[in-house]
Amino acid sequence: MINTVILAVLLFAFLGSGVYVGLSLAGVGIVGLEFLRGLGTTIGAILYNSANNFPMAAVPMFLLLGRIVLHTGLSSKLYQGVSQWTRVIPGGLLHSNILACSIFAAVSGSSAATAATIGTVAYGEQKNRKYSPKMILGSLAAGGTLGILIPPSINMIVYGAYVGASVGRLFAGGIIPGIILSIMFMLYIGFATTRDKSLSPPRQKITRRYFVDGIIALKDIFPLACIIVLILGSIYFGIMTPTEAAGASAFLAIILGIIFGKFNFNILKKSALEALGTTSMVLLLFIGANVLGYALGLLRIPKILAELITSAGLGTMGIWFMVVLLYLILGCFMDSLAMVLITLPVTYPLVVELGGFDPIWFGVQLVILCEIGMITPPVGLNLFVIHGIAKDASFGTIVRGIVPFFVCLLIALILLTFLPDLILFLPERMIGA
Repeated sequence: MINTVILAVLLFAFLGSGVYVGLSLAGVGIVGLEFLRGLGTTIGAILYNSANNFPMAAVPMFLLLGRIVLHTGLSSKLYQGVSQWTRVIPGGLLHSNILACSIFAAVSGSSAATAATIGTVAYGEQKNRKYSPKMILGSLAAGGTLGILIPPSINMIVYGAYVGASVGRLFAGGIIPGIILSIMFMLYIGFATTRDKSLSPPRQKITRRYFVDGIIALKDIFPLACIIVLILGSIYFGIMTPTEAAGASAFLAIILGIIFGKFNFNILKKSALEALGTTSMVLLLFIGANVLGYALGLLRIPKILAELITSAGLGTMGIWFMVVLLYLILGCFMDSLAMVLITLPVTYPLVVELGGFDPIWFGVQLVILCEIGMITPPVGLNLFVIHGIAKDASFGTIVRGIVPFFVCLLIALILLTFLPDLILFLPERMIGA
């Protein structure tokens, strides 16, 4: 317990001083290994083994894919195409926020990138059409959270690489929950705008022209549909690993960018540099978390905590409730990926080894908890991303707009807790999983 207190105090001291989170994790782990356990000679091997991780090679490729789609204009084409379909539904273009985010999430892997991309295209147009700012901003922030649930997901790749779970099965496990959440968000929008007509302009009537425009709009959605089919189809049917699918999809994005977008060398350079910057941050976090996790394991801290919880008489659902509460609190103050990597050395043994929950189920639920953290003030990243786009709107307006979607996420979390097959159905039927 003394060791636990020492490491906890050191971690909070590092984080509070402004040191990078990845370096903070590694620093605390090094202190534990060198001074508390006398195994400083193992640090080099831990660093090398953490970086030499094949599943993590998918991270830069998926990030490059998302940047190319963004900078070639394929993402704005996607929004324009989807908006042609949703004009006749109660809530109109608000539904296009959710649909466009859902589709872009399947080529992005990042929540903030999804919210920023669709928000940049959608906000001005919907504001000019007299949609409620609260509904616009809330739907964009919530839709952006789908970026880390609908595969490919950077968070899932990092989780799978850290705990040794199949990234392909994690991707498959996120598909049905992602669809469920998208439907829940859209049902709320339809209900709210039907109940209060002032939230959106009247929906357009269905005419012959609507079907013609809808068919024409398919050309704007086609490029991203091709990428999605390549990623999910190749992984699900065992044709490619997630890492191979990442490389192939990034190459396909370049080809489609040339055909349908405005691809050139400058866009490739800009996309590659942006992907490199984010990859460096993710890899630093991952390596730091591995050093800390190794130190905690050698100091038997997870085992001691598990024994304490066992002696307290908490059942499996009691353990899960405590873990959910922990992440809901941390999500108010920390970045989602950092939050996961700081806590996994302790929460994974508690939930999977002590609680007996499936590691794929836990991984998907953990991503949903990360989604909640992305829209939870005061440090919800998506709230600040959307506020940066809508500078004329108050932060309070965004927070009020996100509340119903926050409730939807909590309902989904409860639903998936008691119906785990909604997550495990597809992973259990994968070919070559």
